[in-house]
Amino acid sequence: MNRVRVIIDKEWAEVLKNKMIIYTAGLMPTLFVVIPLVMLYMTNKEKGSLRGMENITSLPAFAGMDPKSAAQVLLVNQFMFYFLMIPLIVPIFIASYSIIGEKQQRSLEPLLATPISVWELLLGKVLAAAMPAVALTWLAFAAYAVLARFVATDLVYGVIVSPMWLLALIVLAPLFTVLSVSLAVIISSRVNDVRLAEQIGGLLVLPFVAVSIAATAGKILLNFQMFALGALAVAFLDVAVVYVGAKLFQRETILTKWK
Repeated sequence: MNRVRVIIDKEWAEVLKNKMIIYTAGLMPTLFVVIPLVMLYMTNKEKGSLRGMENITSLPAFAGMDPKSAAQVLLVNQFMFYFLMIPLIVPIFIASYSIIGEKQQRSLEPLLATPISVWELLLGKVLAAAMPAVALTWLAFAAYAVLARFVATDLVYGVIVSPMWLLALIVLAPLFTVLSVSLAVIISSRVNDVRLAEQIGGLLVLPFVAVSIAATAGKILLNFQMFALGALAVAFLDVAVVYVGAKLFQRETILTKWK
């Protein structure tokens, strides 16, 4: 594990030199904390029913709620999905820069000449990208949950800290991180431009956005079972993608094809 720690420290030292990665990684969680809090505060200040929200209470997901509460729950669910985008997007910036940077500087070959195994090298790179993403996700959610207590009603706050969202943030978020980092390894093994790798990796969020729109519009009923099944499905997907990534991250492949 000492070798893995060395790789992690090396990766973090390289990332810290790139201010753009730091700003990008920090900006998204900050916005996802501030924007929903401001919108919850503003909707609380609205007097009477919110225009256009009267019909939404007829949907099963908002049954029994008044229009204002339904609008706030809709808002909360939408931004809770956005929190799950943090572990999808942030690791791509870190992992893509790490691997492609190594390829451009041709520093992988000397590293592979050391006693370190490919699995130790891969694990170090994966953890270096995954750990900050998971930490940022949990930190952002914790800040949001604490501050939302001051602007959300009991009903709305109950949605924020509901078991299904806690499951999503505590279990599903790390699984998404593994998926994102593994895909970054695969993408970075085939391209040599960091921006291109980031753009390709960013396509990962498109299906996720489509699902979140349908769910927050009440077309998909959100519940604990849905997220539990989703976590199980992503876990199986992680295994498959990690296997493919590991096959691409081999000494022979790196030395002969990573040009």
